[in-house]
Amino acid sequence: MRLDIRLKNPIKAFIPLKESGKKKKIILEGLSLRGALLKLPKDENFSKKDIVEILIPYQGIELKILAKKIRKSKDGIALEFLIIERETLLKLWKFICNNLYPVSWEVCPYCNSPINHNKICPNCKFSLEIFNPEYVFNHFKRTFLYRVKYLINQVKIDDLINLYLNLNKLLLPKKYYNENIEFVGTCKEMLKVFSLIRKVAPLNIPVLILGKSGTGKELVAQAIYEKSLRKDKPFIVINCAAIPETLLEAELFGYEKGAFTGAHTSKKGKVELANGGVLFLDEIGELPLSLQAKILRFLEDGTVERIGSEKSKKVDVRVIAATNRDLEEEVKNGNFRADLYYRLSVFTIKLPPLKERGNDKIILANYFLKKFGKEYGITSKQFSEDAKKAIMEYHWPGNVRELINKIRRALVLSENEKISPKDLGLDITLNPEFMETNTKKYKKIFIDRSKLLETLERCSFNISKTAKILNISRPTVYNLIKKYKINLH
Repeated sequence: MRLDIRLKNPIKAFIPLKESGKKKKIILEGLSLRGALLKLPKDENFSKKDIVEILIPYQGIELKILAKKIRKSKDGIALEFLIIERETLLKLWKFICNNLYPVSWEVCPYCNSPINHNKICPNCKFSLEIFNPEYVFNHFKRTFLYRVKYLINQVKIDDLINLYLNLNKLLLPKKYYNENIEFVGTCKEMLKVFSLIRKVAPLNIPVLILGKSGTGKELVAQAIYEKSLRKDKPFIVINCAAIPETLLEAELFGYEKGAFTGAHTSKKGKVELANGGVLFLDEIGELPLSLQAKILRFLEDGTVERIGSEKSKKVDVRVIAATNRDLEEEVKNGNFRADLYYRLSVFTIKLPPLKERGNDKIILANYFLKKFGKEYGITSKQFSEDAKKAIMEYHWPGNVRELINKIRRALVLSENEKISPKDLGLDITLNPEFMETNTKKYKKIFIDRSKLLETLERCSFNISKTAKILNISRPTVYNLIKKYKINLH
């Protein structure tokens, strides 16, 4: 039984000669979506390793298809077409359909059984509606297992086992993975991020995510988790900057009853809770040196020891860490252990700031406008052209998180159906004076109340940590607290 319809009549085609820039005429017989028989003179030199480009004339253009030799016989050289892009595949199928002998088959073109004008062959069950636009893709899906079954007989058992394991890694996570629409991107940098996520997700290795505050590091960690084989296990998040140093060890590793004043019962730490799953260490650059050593030990031997216990417990946890700091610089300055950095940075993903993401800014802005508009019951508002221009030109020091805050504010404050730059608080972006990114003036102006309050809450109102994250001085933090009348008590 054939798996592809073949043309009976020979087809004229060409092979481009790169050296001379000319084309060599060839004849293809038995053309199908999978390959053809190349007719060549007997003295034609055609190496076994050759991969050739075939040019098939079609409606004033040439279909370019890469093919490789699979065997040679007295009739010619059998070619197998390599991966064909979707658009070329559709055009090749139309070409085949246009050159088929009159489609009034009495027998099935696949299995040669009588069909009696049926749309589906009674014997092989293949569809015969070849002019249906979706036919070619549906047919490939239906015949996929037949093709695999044929190949299995030619594969060694060890290779077959490896193939099965790789299919598990590749396909099973996709079954459960739900794309997070907030995590979108069309720019070159984000497409690279998505590619890295797909590559690293099935592997049981640490991942270090780098990026400025608000770029979506937790979304990357979540995406890796969603596409991994640990999808149905816990995903535990701990923000190393938000928990006071005196409590952080207990949060991470847990404690036994009576380990310290107030420890009335035993409690599992985040590492134990993540057993079998993924632990996301957000803002790991803020982790005290004393705890860095304990995290390193956990990464090296996979054991944890609760405070107040002398017994170690084995755990199976994949670690994903994130930071907005330059850890290489922190290592040089003695603020971060080199051995821990090397252990975490087995695989690194760097997120671009929103200012470098081109049209992604508008895509995200429209998404959040729709999302929060629905949440607030305000579904008719849109961005004005000036607002879109402001969104594109603004530097976004707070990245996606700042974009969210400004859109929420605009939905509430805007009195018109069209949201203006003023509603977004982006009037000043039209003034080049404020587009200088490295000035203190710029930083002070754009650390608004919501951003300051959010950072303070993340850092449990620790002024030093807040200043570090915002990259400003402690006195500036106090001045902003006073300016925005934020109550610290």
